[in-house]
Amino acid sequence: MFKAEISDAKLLRDSLDAVSELIDEAELSVTPEGMRIVASDRAVVAVVNFFISKNAFDSYECDKETSLGVNLANMMQILRRWKDEKMTISAEENKINLGFAGKSRRNFTLPVIDVSKEESPDLAKLESGFTASLTVNSDAFSSGIEDAELVGDSVVFTVRKDIFILNSENDSSSTRLEMLPGESLNITGVAEPVRARYSIDYMKKMLKARKLSETAKLSLSSEYPLKLSFSVPEKLELSFILAPRVEES
Repeated sequence: MFKAEISDAKLLRDSLDAVSELIDEAELSVTPEGMRIVASDRAVVAVVNFFISKNAFDSYECDKETSLGVNLANMMQILRRWKDEKMTISAEENKINLGFAGKSRRNFTLPVIDVSKEESPDLAKLESGFTASLTVNSDAFSSGIEDAELVGDSVVFTVRKDIFILNSENDSSSTRLEMLPGESLNITGVAEPVRARYSIDYMKKMLKARKLSETAKLSLSSEYPLKLSFSVPEKLELSFILAPRVEES
C-alpha cells in the first residue's frame, strides 16, 4: 500500500516539472523512505536523479517498495492544476490516484504504464572524476545561460580557483560572464583549471529546477560530464548529469 498527503505540493510540482523537461516516461520507485526517479533522456545526453523524502509530506505510508511506470507529461498536466490545496497521492493495482482537497474535492486517475526496461545509468561512475566544484546563485547562473543563448547554442565553462567564467560566441558576436567568489559564488574545490562546453538547450531545461533552491552546485572537469544539483535539506535532492559538447575545431 502507498498513500501520502501533502499540504504544500509546490516542492513536488516544481521538481517534477524540471524532470519532465528531459524525461517523458519513467519508473517512479516508491519506497518507505521516499520516491525516486533515475533515468536518462531518449538521446542519452542527460541523466536525472530525483529523490523526494517522506519528510516532505504531512503523512507518508508505504509498506513495501513499488515501481510505478508514469507518463510525466500527463502527471504534470494534473499537478499544474494544484492551487494551494491538500494533495493526496496513492497507488492501487494499475492506477495512480491524485486528489486535491480545498473548497471542493477533485480527483484524478492516471494509469500505471509499461516503461521500456533500459539499463539504469551507473551513477557512481558518472559522478566520479570531477576536478572542480562550486556553488552559485541559481538566478545569476540562469541569467548567464540566457545571455549565452543570444549568440550561440553552447556555452563554455571555465573554472579556476579565483573565477568562474561563462562564455559563448559565434562568427560575429560573443558574450562573457565573469563571477568572482563572494555572495553569489563559492568555489569549493579546484584540483586543476577546468574548461568544458555544454548544450545551452539542455542547461535551460535543467535550470527550471532553480525554483527549488537559491543556490545550485556544479561539479565538473575538462571535457567531462557536468553534474548540476539542487537540494532542499532533509526533503529533496535533484541532480542532472549532462554530457559535454565536443569542442569545435
